[in-house]
Amino acid sequence: MFTFNFSDSGGWQNFTILDVLINNFLDGRQACYVAFLPSGINAGTVLLIDDQGDAGGPYAAMQLPGSQTVSNSQCTITGTGSSVVTSGSTLTLTLSITFTPSFAGNKIFYTAARDATSNSGWQALGTWNIPGPAVTGPSVTGLTNAHATGLSQTYTFTFTDTNGWQDIAVANVLVNDFLNGIGACFVAFVPTGANAGTVLLVDDAGDGGGPFAVLPLPGGGSVSNSQCTISGTGSSVSASGTTLQLTLALTFSPGFGGNRIIFAAGRGNTKNSGWQAMGTVAVQ
Repeated sequence: MFTFNFSDSGGWQNFTILDVLINNFLDGRQACYVAFLPSGINAGTVLLIDDQGDAGGPYAAMQLPGSQTVSNSQCTITGTGSSVVTSGSTLTLTLSITFTPSFAGNKIFYTAARDATSNSGWQALGTWNIPGPAVTGPSVTGLTNAHATGLSQTYTFTFTDTNGWQDIAVANVLVNDFLNGIGACFVAFVPTGANAGTVLLVDDAGDGGGPFAVLPLPGGGSVSNSQCTISGTGSSVSASGTTLQLTLALTFSPGFGGNRIIFAAGRGNTKNSGWQAMGTVAVQ
């Protein structure tokens, strides 16, 4: 069950269409892509776009309130448990969604709202892990403070490797509004011991091979690019068994404002987890 809140300063009655798109990236193809058309205080039509992802259709339609279901290859939405509630400037849409096993992985929740004169644009507002097959080698298994608001945040990333934490050669973190190192807060961490390692903050050009600013952990210095500053004070690493936890004390630059996605990846000596969408942050 997922609940989405939309607001319009002119009142909820101004909404013409509300969109929810769940995928690895902002692409309607092979996604769980929903358009909702409000028609009353507690009523409206759910349109689930087919696998081709064309917002103009074809789509499967379902009325709320109701007990119908609609499906594509990624998800099923059930009327039972779904609802719409309105009050003042706010519309709250609850959707009872079941994902298919083949849609496994860390997915990003994008939302958008449109009225007769304006459009919010797509906003990345959350992530969700859909369980899949057991992973061997490195993986990203956790993030604390995964949905935060503000400029200064402390995050703890959990990386797991079935071959032991010593197999993790590089742990990566990338914060941006899409998976691109350019103009991002892009970090590589190279562990050198159970409680030590080197933080490499990539510069604004976003090349993972450098140049980058170097911060040893433990330590009390800091490194910066135009998007963020990482402080040694408050940052740490702790590794044991198959797990490595990396804590980063981050301060985002005001010019990096907006809803950003937090990606992470772990690379071992023979395998790579690939990038995983682990959370979002509203930088403001």
